[in-house]
Amino acid sequence: MLISKSADIVILQETKKVEVDRKLVGSIWGAKFKNWVSIPSTGRSGRAGGILIMWNTKIVSVLEPVVGDFTVSIRIEGCNDQHWWLSGVYEPNNVRERINFWEEVAGLFGLCGPRWCLAGDFNVVRFVSEKSNGGRATRSMSVFNDFISEANLCDPPFLNAKFTWSNMRDAAVWRRLDRFLFSADWEECFPNVRQCALTRVTSDHCPIELNTNSLKWGPGPFRVENMWLKHHSFKENFTGWWETNSGPSWEGFKFMNKLRGVKTKLKVWSKEVFGDVLMEKKSVEMKIKELDNKDEREGLNAELKRERESLRNKFEELLFNEEMLWRQRAKIKWAKEGDSNTKFFHCLATGRRKINLIEKLVVEGGRVVEDAESIELEMIQYYKNLYSSSNQEIRGVVGLDWSPISGQEAEWIERVGAIFFQS
Repeated sequence: MLISKSADIVILQETKKVEVDRKLVGSIWGAKFKNWVSIPSTGRSGRAGGILIMWNTKIVSVLEPVVGDFTVSIRIEGCNDQHWWLSGVYEPNNVRERINFWEEVAGLFGLCGPRWCLAGDFNVVRFVSEKSNGGRATRSMSVFNDFISEANLCDPPFLNAKFTWSNMRDAAVWRRLDRFLFSADWEECFPNVRQCALTRVTSDHCPIELNTNSLKWGPGPFRVENMWLKHHSFKENFTGWWETNSGPSWEGFKFMNKLRGVKTKLKVWSKEVFGDVLMEKKSVEMKIKELDNKDEREGLNAELKRERESLRNKFEELLFNEEMLWRQRAKIKWAKEGDSNTKFFHCLATGRRKINLIEKLVVEGGRVVEDAESIELEMIQYYKNLYSSSNQEIRGVVGLDWSPISGQEAEWIERVGAIFFQS
């Protein structure tokens, strides 16, 4: 399974091994270049707990490991030129040890900083719906949910399963005990993250895959960004772009040609005026920090102070544009657009993207296709069949009048629209 999935990092819980050596690691994972860190199992016979994290050293650069009693964490290089943390955890069933477990995990929250992902067997569900036999909410569930809330962690849904553990009996009980959790800053580094359960073979737990690779669906759809509409030159430029794309033809074709022409002009204009908002924000922020450090060391002359003030104004403008971008991606008006929590809108936007993601497709005959290339081909063929016609050419649309309105009518519509939105 590890070979077929081309795993970069592997986390094992409940190894039930007092010692972990190269021979054992090699028997589990055949990767040629690998390293690992572990904590031993406990109990009188050494049959309880134990965590092992392995990684491909050709892909993953681990800066340092941190080993606790119930957790193993590694600091990894490579998140937008910054590091991030990965923690493997195992919550014991013993009530007293559970208190120690949560104290240790709370300490990790302070250590690992903003870019943190943790995974493992928490031996507790979050909600009653995560148990097949129902029941009542417990104190352990409250403690778990309070931690997730206080640490501002995301709990992604499974794409293909509801539970991860079964007692494997005739009257089977199913629960979701295993999961990945991660911070919003970590998700910014891996925006295409997806969590799914793999086939259980011998264990009573399902293996879980966290995939951070982006699916290749081709170019993204063109969108008009709300921040464009706020720019002082947008309206004037748009009028010129719209007027230049005309010619003698059926009004429907002229309309489509105008849209295509405006789209091309908008892309060029956006790149010149806005550039990459996120990259520019980081660049401006770094320049401000450099000037602040210089000010602390030796002070700034009048020219550098003016430069810093200009950069701060630019930074505020970029923050505003970024907030608008993520708010539009989230497709929500939060408190009449009065909430400036950009990370909140970012989480909503990435959540929408995961919900809209097509992981598999059931096609004619009940056949299931799951790889991106096959899904793309099936969709193209479906719409080709749907919209194919025996007619040579269709010059109009039945029931639609494409006659253009006059300039006077256009002005009247704008006035009515302005009155409507003001009210």
